[in-house]
Amino acid sequence: MTPEQVQTLRRLALYEPETTSEVMGGGFVEVSSLDPRTSAVIRIAALVSISSDASTFRWAMDLAQAAGVDDSNVFDTLMSIAPIVGVARLTSAIPYVLAALDLEVVD
Repeated sequence: MTPEQVQTLRRLALYEPETTSEVMGGGFVEVSSLDPRTSAVIRIAALVSISSDASTFRWAMDLAQAAGVDDSNVFDTLMSIAPIVGVARLTSAIPYVLAALDLEVVD
């Protein structure tokens, strides 16, 4: 971790308003060393873990698809986090994920 990254984490721990605003506004996405695809699937996983709403999944899926994430990558992400987030959280998010992929729950 770079000294700047450590300092950012310290500022976040102290709830420093300017740093918090920058992080919440996505300001650190551009300086992240993660590639856009990895960042996008992490975002999807995080949304499942916090039981996000349909519009947020749509937003995240649009960003993911623009970064080159395909439906199989989304599936792999969901299966990877299933043991961590649990069946209740996963199954409650699936309808939102499917809708964001323009798929129906029932065929």
